[in-house]
Amino acid sequence: LSQMFPDVPPQAWAPYVERFPDSFPTQNTWRGHFGGFLIRSDGRTILVDTGMGSNNTNPGPVAMFTGGVDGRLLEAIREEGVGLEDIDTVFFTHLHPDHVGWNLSSPNGGPKTATFPNARYTVPQADWDTFKDPEMQSHFPFSFWDETLGPLESQGVVDQISGEYALTSEISAIPTPGHTPGSTSLVITSGGEHALLVGDVTVNPAQISEPDWVLSFDMDPTVAIESRKRMIDRSEADDAVLIACHFHTYGRVIRTEGRRYWRGL
Repeated sequence: LSQMFPDVPPQAWAPYVERFPDSFPTQNTWRGHFGGFLIRSDGRTILVDTGMGSNNTNPGPVAMFTGGVDGRLLEAIREEGVGLEDIDTVFFTHLHPDHVGWNLSSPNGGPKTATFPNARYTVPQADWDTFKDPEMQSHFPFSFWDETLGPLESQGVVDQISGEYALTSEISAIPTPGHTPGSTSLVITSGGEHALLVGDVTVNPAQISEPDWVLSFDMDPTVAIESRKRMIDRSEADDAVLIACHFHTYGRVIRTEGRRYWRGL
């Protein structure tokens, strides 16, 4: 936590360590989730983000951070009864390396091809332009662009979006910048209920109560705080399920004794 939230005093975490023991195994350690989300809507199957990658056939750009643990995203998808070829759309909340790791694979050791062969890969244009820039790529200690994103363009499977965008009649993408320039959230309305899938707008349950706490990877902290507060406000006002990519579970924003907190479902 001291590395991920360097401006937050260590003692400030104490009430959240106590409230969320599954997320904070120690006073200075945060346990996060890395993966993706499957959504069925209007007869389509949509995968939101592709996680970190990492196994023998697809080491992925961030394998150095997994401590030798193989990623299981593809197996998890199949366990839901979904084939990789069944996915129509891969949608990215943003293009940080831990959200694009399974884009490509080379199961037979040949050139990398799209892991989801029948999918269009839908990306925020602002992020595509940002991370395609060689100067930006030089800040990363690995060539994640060439390993996970660039080949998608040459294979002709990338759709760039900007502003608000309807994926289906039930799912709309809305800009929530700050974490990255193109960070995008999904607004889901179905069966009279609402959900917000917010990517990394908030990464930690403590940020529901402390939206001014800035993650070290927020590229524009001021704008990130504005987006975070806006989505927390919307989740509370609409009683919407809040889905954050690095939380362990879905949940809602609740208010107790005048303060807002995260409550898992």
